[in-house]
Amino acid sequence: RFDGVRYGLRVEADDVRAMYDKTRAAGFGPEVKRRILIGTYALSSGYYDAYYLRAQKARTLIARDFERAFARCDLIACPAASCTAFRFAAKSDPYSMYLMDYYTIPMSLAGLPALSVPCGWSTPAGGDVPMPVGLQLCAPLFAEKRLLGAAHAYERATKHALARKPSTEGVRA
Repeated sequence: RFDGVRYGLRVEADDVRAMYDKTRAAGFGPEVKRRILIGTYALSSGYYDAYYLRAQKARTLIARDFERAFARCDLIACPAASCTAFRFAAKSDPYSMYLMDYYTIPMSLAGLPALSVPCGWSTPAGGDVPMPVGLQLCAPLFAEKRLLGAAHAYERATKHALARKPSTEGVRA
């Protein structure tokens, strides 16, 4: 299980309990803390069979679907999110944050290598400034070299990764 202190940041304290509390408070934002708590709850006694075992069965089915797909193709390209990026701190409710991850979940559940690269700009509905759009690339197990090569080739061919901000000419402030 992920405990938040074995890897990465560790804040020194007088005792183990204080070290865990201080490390988690300093190292994680509200969304990460929420997800760790949900995961801990789902793995706690009494809920293990109800959640974890069922999730493992679903994960196996998802991985098999990807195996069938990769029998017919080398990579999968799809949107990285269901919408453009949002302005920093513009979304804070858990449901909106979850929806931003929605398109990355299947690859994560299947344990597949995947990454996101910039692929352009779009003005969101009700927005006044173009925001970045991401393209997700996914490869079969152990095909990281192929995945990274494809991402690198895409970035070189499109130059989207070099764009820091689109032209706002004609956009009203």
